[in-house]
Amino acid sequence: MEPVTEFFNGPLLVLDFQSLYPSVMIAYNYCFSTCLGKARADPSEPHKFGVADLDIPPELLQGLKDRINVSPNGVMFVKSTVRKSLLARMLQDILDTRVMVKSSMKEYKNDAGLSRVLDARQLTLKYIANVTYGYTSATFSGRMPAVEIADSIVQTGRETLEKTIDTINSHAEWDARVVYGDTDSVFVYLPGRSRQEAFRIGNEIATTITQNNPAPVRLRFEKVYHPCILIAKKRYVGFKYEKPGEEVPEFEAKGIETVRRDGTPATQKILESSLKILFRTQNMSELKAYLYDQWSKILSDRVSPQDFIVSREVKLGTYTELPHGAQVAQAKMMQDPRAAPQYGERVPYLVVYRGPNAILKDRVVRPEALLSDSSLRLDAEYYIRKQIIPPLSRVFNLVGVDIEAWYNDMPRNLKAVVAYEAAQMSRIDQYYTSSHCLVCRKLCRTGQTLCQDCTKHPSETLYHLSMRQAETQKKLDHILRVCFTCSRTSPLDDTHPCDSLDCPVLYSRMKARRDVLATLTYDALDLEW
Repeated sequence: MEPVTEFFNGPLLVLDFQSLYPSVMIAYNYCFSTCLGKARADPSEPHKFGVADLDIPPELLQGLKDRINVSPNGVMFVKSTVRKSLLARMLQDILDTRVMVKSSMKEYKNDAGLSRVLDARQLTLKYIANVTYGYTSATFSGRMPAVEIADSIVQTGRETLEKTIDTINSHAEWDARVVYGDTDSVFVYLPGRSRQEAFRIGNEIATTITQNNPAPVRLRFEKVYHPCILIAKKRYVGFKYEKPGEEVPEFEAKGIETVRRDGTPATQKILESSLKILFRTQNMSELKAYLYDQWSKILSDRVSPQDFIVSREVKLGTYTELPHGAQVAQAKMMQDPRAAPQYGERVPYLVVYRGPNAILKDRVVRPEALLSDSSLRLDAEYYIRKQIIPPLSRVFNLVGVDIEAWYNDMPRNLKAVVAYEAAQMSRIDQYYTSSHCLVCRKLCRTGQTLCQDCTKHPSETLYHLSMRQAETQKKLDHILRVCFTCSRTSPLDDTHPCDSLDCPVLYSRMKARRDVLATLTYDALDLEW
């Protein structure tokens, strides 16, 4: 069932079948050893079974007619009273063992090492049980492919889910509506209900559906989302409550950019914070103010480059046209052939500003390049319009908010475009510099660094600039002490060798160095005490 894509302000129940496919195989006795082939009008016809034919005598079928389970796709299996299936026995042992391991986890929860080992074991048992279904239909790598069995399992699971949806939607007392069903789970919306009522109804639904199905098929009430947004199949986000008396919810997201690795950390943080504002207050003015603040920081370069690193998998040798990560990897290999990335390795890169007409592939650089070259800066427009706004729009369009229109209407500080000739005299680069006063941040005349008021009071201006110089140098010294302590190098070594891209101190150190270099230009100002 495709999800109803919208923002749900009321409680949304999440219920799922516990080990649905293994439970179906046990409950209906599906196995190679119990299959009688497809039901046919003429029992004398041969029954196709996997890669062979199954010859069932008509008199045998006549004798078993009251002891046969017929799957939704018409395949016959004898009931467990005739023969207990081998797969059912195996799966039952696996599931029982998993229950024992999980019980041991509760008993030894204070032993972190043993808990990790037990958790790995129960997950392994879970995976073995779940892939048993896939083994029955594995035609290439399997040894006993029988598509009839696999189809029976899938169709029975689907029929179980459809009956569950019909039961929930038709129950007048619950007044519930199933808004999403996916393989083994259902999302049930309860408009106008409180969370306490939601937990009560959720437990009632789980009990009723479990009683309507043969053992061990069991519907488990997992959690309540309140509120929640369904975006698409396997993509949703909400505040999660697992207990009736829980006051502080947990933010949980599935399939969206906050949990995906192909975006930037900045996108993850901004999207998560925006969703929390929506869920807590539903105040669009507060949301707009927050986004304006974040966008302003990006536009004014008051952010850490670490939050804007994009890491994509690179598989050299498989591309007709190189993606950006592969371009960065290839450029690095030109300098050092030993720097070739492993197949599938994630290569980090940044997008920098190189003028309004530069194409994207010319703006992609390694993070080290941005840190070492003070003339480079992040392409704020690219990150905002291509990395941040699209995921925000996919979510907030559901509540009637046009994020891109907000950005287009956002007030911006005036910027002056300054062109300078490169040192090699090979091209003209363009970059933006602020037209605000260094001290009071008021607008200045083009080309001026101080406003008229600050120029008239040179003593106060020099004092403020001197204090800023001292503060920036003090900040750099503190960061260097942190780096020296971590790497155990000498404080006398001014060129620190550490360049770990995963360390946030690296970016703080580089920014502090730039700030110190910027304050050194204050000495060139024509000011006197």
